[in-house]
Amino acid sequence: MSELEEFFLYFGDLPLHPLAVHFAVVLFPVTALLVALAAMWPSFRKRYLGISTLGLVLTIPFVFIAQQSGEALGEATYEPDLHEEFGEKMVPVAIATAAIALLFWFAIRSGWSKKLTGVIGFLAVAAAIGASAMTFVVGHSGAEAVWSNASAVQVDQPSNMREI
Repeated sequence: MSELEEFFLYFGDLPLHPLAVHFAVVLFPVTALLVALAAMWPSFRKRYLGISTLGLVLTIPFVFIAQQSGEALGEATYEPDLHEEFGEKMVPVAIATAAIALLFWFAIRSGWSKKLTGVIGFLAVAAAIGASAMTFVVGHSGAEAVWSNASAVQVDQPSNMREI
């Protein structure tokens, strides 16, 4: 295992991946959807486009840490193929979504034409929805891999379990 993989494997005595994914799975889609709301709702845009775009950009390190810690955990234990395949796509999806949001923010701030700003706004909404859906798919495939693996281990339970 490389030094980088070891760096991303543990946080204290706990595996980093199950901790890191919660930040990526919650913060990234929430901020992406806030950008989508700002693109669709002008009064919301005036107040929250800047902060939601900044929030979206700031979630990229969490997505990166979740992806890297997942690779490290996969090297140390097992690699759930489907989850790993989806997870590898999240960092580029997050960067592209943030880039479109930044472009939309810049178009609004710079006073670009309404038509061009509308097209970029549409792309921001589509990217936010697509990225949120991809986050769900990655998270679901990971949970499914963990829980289907956990359910494969059978634990003998005593017949008098209610008395305990």
